[in-house]
Amino acid sequence: MMIKENTRVKVKYRPELGAGEVIRVCEGNGEYMVDVAFEQDGKRILETFPPEMVESIDTIFQKFEKGLSDKPVDFFLKQLAYQFPIENSGGELSNSKADLLPHQILLTHQVVEARRRRLLIADEVGLGKTIETGMIIRELLSRKDADRVLIVCPAGLTVNWRNEMKDCFRIYFDIFGLDFSDANPHAWERHNLVIVSIDTIKKPLRLEKLMKGPEWDIIIFDEAHHLTRKKYGEKIEVTQNYRLAEKVKGITRDMLFLSATPHQGDGYQFWSLIQLLDDQLFESPDTMIDHRGLLGRVMIRRTKREVTDVDGNPIFMRRKVHSQKFSLSIREQRFYEKLTEYLKEGYNAAGVGSDKTTKQQRAVGFVMAIFQKIMSSSPRAIKQALRRRLLAIYARRQMAMESGLNSLTTREDISKQIVRYQEEMRKIVFELLSYERGTIDYTDADAYIARLKQQLKKRPKFEEEITHWALDAQEISDDIIDVPANIPNEDQKVKELIGLVDDGPDRKFDTLVRAIEQIRRENEKEKIVIFTQYLETLYFLKEELSKYYCNDKIAIIKGGPLEDKIASCESFWNENGAQFLISTSAGGEGINLQICRILFNYDLPWNPMAVEQRIGRIHRYGQTDTAQVYNLIAEGTIEENVYSILEQKLFEIAKTIGKIDNVTGEVTEDFRSEILGFLGSSLNYNDLYKEALINKNYTRTGEEIAEALRQAKESSNALRQLAQDLKTFNLENYIELKGKYTLEDLKLFCEKAILRLGGSFVPSGEIVSIVVPPALKKYAGISSHYENVTFSRKIAIRKKGIDLMGVGHPLVDALISHYNGDAISGDILISKNNGIPDIFSARYLFTMDFEDSTKKELYKEFVLSGNQVKSDVELLMQQEWKEDRTVTNLKEMDEQISIRVRNFEAQLRSECEGVLSVRTKCVGVMYLHR
Repeated sequence: MMIKENTRVKVKYRPELGAGEVIRVCEGNGEYMVDVAFEQDGKRILETFPPEMVESIDTIFQKFEKGLSDKPVDFFLKQLAYQFPIENSGGELSNSKADLLPHQILLTHQVVEARRRRLLIADEVGLGKTIETGMIIRELLSRKDADRVLIVCPAGLTVNWRNEMKDCFRIYFDIFGLDFSDANPHAWERHNLVIVSIDTIKKPLRLEKLMKGPEWDIIIFDEAHHLTRKKYGEKIEVTQNYRLAEKVKGITRDMLFLSATPHQGDGYQFWSLIQLLDDQLFESPDTMIDHRGLLGRVMIRRTKREVTDVDGNPIFMRRKVHSQKFSLSIREQRFYEKLTEYLKEGYNAAGVGSDKTTKQQRAVGFVMAIFQKIMSSSPRAIKQALRRRLLAIYARRQMAMESGLNSLTTREDISKQIVRYQEEMRKIVFELLSYERGTIDYTDADAYIARLKQQLKKRPKFEEEITHWALDAQEISDDIIDVPANIPNEDQKVKELIGLVDDGPDRKFDTLVRAIEQIRRENEKEKIVIFTQYLETLYFLKEELSKYYCNDKIAIIKGGPLEDKIASCESFWNENGAQFLISTSAGGEGINLQICRILFNYDLPWNPMAVEQRIGRIHRYGQTDTAQVYNLIAEGTIEENVYSILEQKLFEIAKTIGKIDNVTGEVTEDFRSEILGFLGSSLNYNDLYKEALINKNYTRTGEEIAEALRQAKESSNALRQLAQDLKTFNLENYIELKGKYTLEDLKLFCEKAILRLGGSFVPSGEIVSIVVPPALKKYAGISSHYENVTFSRKIAIRKKGIDLMGVGHPLVDALISHYNGDAISGDILISKNNGIPDIFSARYLFTMDFEDSTKKELYKEFVLSGNQVKSDVELLMQQEWKEDRTVTNLKEMDEQISIRVRNFEAQLRSECEGVLSVRTKCVGVMYLHR
């Protein structure tokens, strides 16, 4: 019998293909061939076979009419396998190691479900744009709606982005320039998930190679307000950053811009940014103002004051910031003045204030800026930095002698000087490394010196086009301290400075201890977080604090993988564990510390937004008390003056517009973070502090800060005016959207499925050990067993070495794929259960194909008689099933099912734009009765 079109078939000797549908039967040269369509890995593939290899199989309805029922456990496992990925549009079922809040879930759903994903995500600072972006990427990858993702960000954020994606979402990106280069012409074809710095990729030759590579599914620009095009009269100034975005928008399907401060007070500049996303939306900046309601098509913005938790409570509690000032000792004051003189000489050598500077001068300027920052941290940090500087000076001199580039005449003189410098360098190395390693010998010291000299032979690591906003996230490496500067007698000056620094605690540390003791008098068990920018200061604080408090009561975290940070924090999170947590700024990224309400900023980053990010570690969702923040500031220093001016000017602006908190008497938190966010885009803090040190003209400093704050306020007002018609956060929308399944439901599914397939699933509290069934080992990325996994997001975030099971985890994805397969039973259920009302329903999978080559799946149950009163998870847990082989005639139901399916298909077409086709597939029929 000839196979007909639309018949369900299987292919002999090809069980891996599963069931397919005959699309066409054609004849050629007297022979018939059958075209069959199969669904594989979410894609529709077409294969051709001779008729004798193809045999028809019963449809679900034909099997149902014959009374061929599957077991209840198989039916509900298969149906849930269809539903879990579809119900995860907001990321609630994902294996993301991040606290997911309603506004983040809503945004993820909004972006993932959008037909046109060219959007500006402009959520206010602190609402988690990186987490939102990771959730979007995770969901698109899980749906197979994206394979190639490119993240373009400031140079200082590339590693942060990679760590966030890896640690929170198990998405493994490569960094261009670190993990691979474009020297190979096929490099861009071989890397699908890439992070690249904007200063690197905008260079013409690099950009040309990128443009010749494969297209991207989504390109993401972080700090997108730096994609600028400005207009001065009739003249238009276009930056390289803007030209980059203009070019790459043509090689990607989707494009996301991330910026909390997209409007910089210039209407033309903001309009130009929107033009990159949709050049047909507004004809001009004026029409954008007149029709601002249309902005909602390309822009999403929520503020801190409007978002809530799942219960409708504000996410952010109050906070109180204290300036803990102290005076320098006479010796400390003398050192501060001497170092300031040295820095002035260095800045002069760097050509600060000149119209044009060389690459070498700019490198020297960075060295001096690093010293200026470190000198306000701790004696040990500045002393170690100066030792490194002196070591580099001596090493360069020795290298010059060894190569013959010196003024000494005799070989004997040269040899003596080389030996003398080697002895001096060994002493410095002993002092440098003694804190880390204890005692070291000559062999260690000589090896260290040899490595340094090799480093000095290389060109200094310095980007020609690095921008100040790229330096806000992390400090420059110590390597740049080695850059030579033309400062007369620099070695003597540095040596003198080293001699002026005490090794022990200083006035600042004494102030810290007194403040801690005052807090402990009120609550002896109070947990305290201390932040610093520098590792040397971190080690100094741990060493000195351990003299006052038990060493096991002090935990430290540095940069590096999230797992290492979690391990360091576990004791601090424990109620009876560590009482103090000392962290670098980089160490605090990705760690939630809301169990603590006390934070000390031992040193202050120049950019106040970096301070805000530190405070955000304790002042976040889950904090139940007023966060108390103490900033340690030395009186009479440049840092105190600049910081005080900034605070005073910000307070004056806030007071004039009623943005003072009635309870704390401070600038309201939302206004502060909003203005400082805009300020970070217009004020170069490096230049500000340099000029304050060189000229000590604080009147001018105050004027610069006041003008920058005025511009920030104007930019904020302009954005608020434009965004007032945008859709705001609404908890009701979240409640309506919230998926019907939880990670606990997914846990039950996994347990039943793994046991059903012959594996083991052994829970111990929230932790589970799994032996993987043989049937799943064919899937990619599957281990034979998993010892420490959990279905609790909270546990996974808090404990080291615990894997979170969710959609996106290889084992969960393998289970879902396995039960989605046509070869797995679970299409039909005919059964009796006295505890469940009678019901007859048909379940369908609808696949919509769109004009932009994307697709969307929906799972729909049509209840044809009775009522569905229990979810599939609840039914999966039922025990009282009785076998029933009732033979049912479906003719009277057939027309009703067809009508319901056609009506729903028509509804989908009317509600969604750009639908090319809607494919339907019956995936289950269920008849339950008493």
